[in-house]
Amino acid sequence: MKYLFCLLLTGITILTSCTGKRPQDEHVRVVFDAGQLKFIASSLHPGQETISALYGNEAAYRLLSAGDKQATGAEIKLVTWRFHDNPQYTGSRINGALLRVETVHTVTPDSITYHLEGNPLPDKATAATRIQYILGYKPVQFPGQQIFSHH
Repeated sequence: MKYLFCLLLTGITILTSCTGKRPQDEHVRVVFDAGQLKFIASSLHPGQETISALYGNEAAYRLLSAGDKQATGAEIKLVTWRFHDNPQYTGSRINGALLRVETVHTVTPDSITYHLEGNPLPDKATAATRIQYILGYKPVQFPGQQIFSHH
């Protein structure tokens, strides 16, 4: 009887302690495929707990770095993620859930288009204010390294 009780208790313990479900990972990292676009700049927004990366083609780099207002054909993407603490390094933050991708195209110097994919902006900004904000980014400088082969 004692043996049967121990066997029953062990069986119940094994069956109830093991579940096939894994806990949901709330910190899923999404990698953005920039295609042919190259990294130009980034920004951190602690109040909104977001991080953004700006990607663009060579015309976008010229437009943002030298203020080349004649740089037609610029394609710029501002990608925004929610960030969270990096569990492997104290004090550092890493990107998590992809929130939105904002795209700016310069067709001609007087014709600039804006497109938003994903979550709406937290502040009800207009396309014109977002274009102005995105075009205000300045490319990061990597010592001894050129982002594009010729500027």
